[in-house]
Amino acid sequence: MEQLEQNALEAMRKNGFEVVCLKDAQAVKEYLLEQIGQECSVGCGGSMSVQETGVLTALAQKGCKVYCHSNVPPEERPQTMRNARTADVYLTSANAVTKTGKLVLVDGTGNRVGAVCDGPARLYFVIGRQKLVDGGINTAVSRIKKVACPKNAARLGLGTSCARTGLCSADCPESMCRLTVAVDRTPRGRSLTVLWVEQPLGY
Repeated sequence: MEQLEQNALEAMRKNGFEVVCLKDAQAVKEYLLEQIGQECSVGCGGSMSVQETGVLTALAQKGCKVYCHSNVPPEERPQTMRNARTADVYLTSANAVTKTGKLVLVDGTGNRVGAVCDGPARLYFVIGRQKLVDGGINTAVSRIKKVACPKNAARLGLGTSCARTGLCSADCPESMCRLTVAVDRTPRGRSLTVLWVEQPLGY
């Protein structure tokens, strides 16, 4: 593990996050299946990092009620997003992590940042190590706009500048970058666990 990564993990712990280092996506799935009881409802913001672990299907098979708007018809998505925000547990990721341990998210609809800021009592962030940047929030946002957003916009079939050209345009009318949130510390009265994955996950 490089020094930058070690320092960031320590910074996250100092910021009040519980940090669990896991080898791969399978380890993430096994960990979450142990932590989340079948009586729990689980929300998810459509995170590819979470989806790649296969944990949502496994939790549903276990008996959990899982709310993920990516897995329902368009007409059901608004209510599914609302249900996810009031679930017992919320699974998500960050788009980037600063070297001082801040979790940075960019959102288009606001369902994910809304749930993180004022939603379920238990938050789990599934984060692949490639999302760490050697800098602060500006560097994190730069990574998001240059790396994460073009891939995500292309996946969703959006007509954004970044999906078409790979480059961000400040005046893009279809921009998916509408809300930017940095999580400095665990929100009061809640728990936040970072599952730090020693392999790339998501974008």
